[in-house]
Amino acid sequence: MNLKIKFKKNITCNKMSSSLFNTKKTFKETHTLHERITESNRIRSKYPTHIPVIINCDSNLGEINKQKFLVPSDVTASHLLYSVRKQMDDFKSSQSIFMFCNNGIICPTTLMGNIYDNYLKNRKESDNDLFLYIDLCSENTFG
Repeated sequence: MNLKIKFKKNITCNKMSSSLFNTKKTFKETHTLHERITESNRIRSKYPTHIPVIINCDSNLGEINKQKFLVPSDVTASHLLYSVRKQMDDFKSSQSIFMFCNNGIICPTTLMGNIYDNYLKNRKESDNDLFLYIDLCSENTFG
């Protein structure tokens, strides 16, 4: 008996695709640039060792209870992913979650402080706030 398994060669996440992500408005759409800068500066001054993170989920993951997280800079990305999974209502154990930042996949063992420093160096000119934006995409791995 021959069993053929197909693997996707490239797993990509296009954060501009409206069909991929929830129709719920993103944090950038609901808050002006001035509001985001003010809030991120307030958070960074109050908690200098923590990173303000905004999570955007794709529609296959279902709803997430909260979008903003305050993460210590000395924890790994997998710890953040664990916290995000606990906030999801309809998460299926057969789904894998991949984290993307600046259109690159995040290694789960990377410290959040290193991810944040890299994000600040490579962010777009229009993103002057101090939030770290992470996109979550799902992939069925067991069927």
